[in-house]
Amino acid sequence: MKTSTFDKVKIGIFSGALAVTFIVCVAHKPSEFSERENRFLAAKPGLTFSKIADGSFMKDYESYITDQIPGRDGFTAVKTLAETGRGSLDENGVYFGKEGYLIGKYDASLFENEKAEGNIKALGAFSREYSEKFGGDHFSVVMVPSSSEILKDKLPTLAVPYDQREFIKNAETAVGSEYFIDASSALNAHKDEYIYYRTDHHYTTLGAYYVYEAWRKHLDASAVKLTDFTDEEVPDFLGTYDSKVNTALAGGVIPDTINIYHNKLTDSAKMTWDGKEDKVYTGIYDETKLTVKDKYSVFFGGNHGITDIETGSGKDGTLLIIKDSYAHSFAPFALSDYGRIVMIDLRYFNKSLKKYIEENGISDILVLYSTADFAEDANMAKLLR
Repeated sequence: MKTSTFDKVKIGIFSGALAVTFIVCVAHKPSEFSERENRFLAAKPGLTFSKIADGSFMKDYESYITDQIPGRDGFTAVKTLAETGRGSLDENGVYFGKEGYLIGKYDASLFENEKAEGNIKALGAFSREYSEKFGGDHFSVVMVPSSSEILKDKLPTLAVPYDQREFIKNAETAVGSEYFIDASSALNAHKDEYIYYRTDHHYTTLGAYYVYEAWRKHLDASAVKLTDFTDEEVPDFLGTYDSKVNTALAGGVIPDTINIYHNKLTDSAKMTWDGKEDKVYTGIYDETKLTVKDKYSVFFGGNHGITDIETGSGKDGTLLIIKDSYAHSFAPFALSDYGRIVMIDLRYFNKSLKKYIEENGISDILVLYSTADFAEDANMAKLLR
């Protein structure tokens, strides 16, 4: 069968495209970190017989190729444009919501599995030990739902998000209701306000303040007032949800504004990261982060194993916050309530928590997590170490 000139041209174009793609991929220098996605990218896996035998090499290599393909951000943007154009409700675990909102799509597989159940058991055991030692006025747990649980009116019309209430209830049962604060009520009361970012998985600083208020009320203690702060607005923040879908071509998403609340304490507190002498700072806001993609890291400079703050408030007591990054916009309000606040992120903390509590004069403990981060955290066993 004779090949036509047209077929030869098509074959030539296809072969040329493959050749160019191959050359570009070979010449492309792999990146370690994606600023846009705020995460480390997969590295090229080592080739071993055991990895071939258990199938992990091909899985890891596929992740490497996916992460390191040249022009990845552009491909993501084109895919999002195509999905929104055909009326898709979601892409890459993110709902295309109403009024410019991107909302995390969390399903039962995240909350109903062995790891999530084990995390609740670990939290329950930790709570039984330390609630008895510290008492109800000095021990508490706060669980913050994701935006899909509170902002149901912003979801696409046919979206059916996972109902997180049962998961939160199970956590409350494990902890004990006298020590547990379900932030849902506080946030639902203000759901028509700007309490979750449109493009990020965190609540806003205003949302964090309402949760702080609920926590202080639970402790039967006074709360600092928003009017005691000055508000610095940081515009043009595009968060983690936008990083997942890259809406650059699709449009329709409104960049967020981060509100940074200042007072004398926030700007003069002494902050130390991981006990290192060369990581001591004045003030709790790292404004150098406002020039990078992950502007949310302005709060306490991002994630660290130990963030130790001498507040300068003149108050007694040391508050230990065991947390995820939801605590970062919450903790500034608590500076007025304690002389010292220590935040521990179990992902980066590799000491004995029990020994740390004993040696650091901890007077109060707060465990503060978002539901999704708590369910999938692989480090909850460290609570009991």
